[in-house]
Amino acid sequence: MNRQSDKILDELLVLRAQDGDKKSLAMLVTRWHKKLVAYAYRYTNEMESAKDIVQDSWQAIIKSVYKLQDPAKFRVWAFRIVHNKAISWVREKQKEKRMNDEFGYNETLVEEEESDFGSIRRAVNQLSDNQKTILTLFYHNNYSLQEISEILNINIGTVKSRLYHARQKVKENYTS
Repeated sequence: MNRQSDKILDELLVLRAQDGDKKSLAMLVTRWHKKLVAYAYRYTNEMESAKDIVQDSWQAIIKSVYKLQDPAKFRVWAFRIVHNKAISWVREKQKEKRMNDEFGYNETLVEEEESDFGSIRRAVNQLSDNQKTILTLFYHNNYSLQEISEILNINIGTVKSRLYHARQKVKENYTS
């Protein structure tokens, strides 16, 4: 299926789900679950936590799908829900880390394998959370700049700027 027919199928499934068709809702879950888990994993670096975030997101999606006014926006809407829940998870982890640091608790750090992939990953990990999010949505999830703007609820100019600076920073970090 091409991207356009995928969007049409999603719209049809959303419309049917809004009418109470549980099979259509199940098909949406099947179609999007792995993609949403992969997106959440980019924030957590923990597969179980990513799955938990997406499970919580599906509860919110299922509960509110009937409120979605434009079925064509399902994909952006679902990613925004996962994004918000993942950000909340990250903030909670940061809060826990600060508390652990105050009490002198440190986890053992594990070094990454030395490879080009590891070097690129380290270069990307040095980016701000905003820049990492933009790169993930653009390169890994193949979202357009407009879609990223809608998911993150920011101006498209901001998306372009963050993407540009993220690319520059990765180049700098990778070569140094």
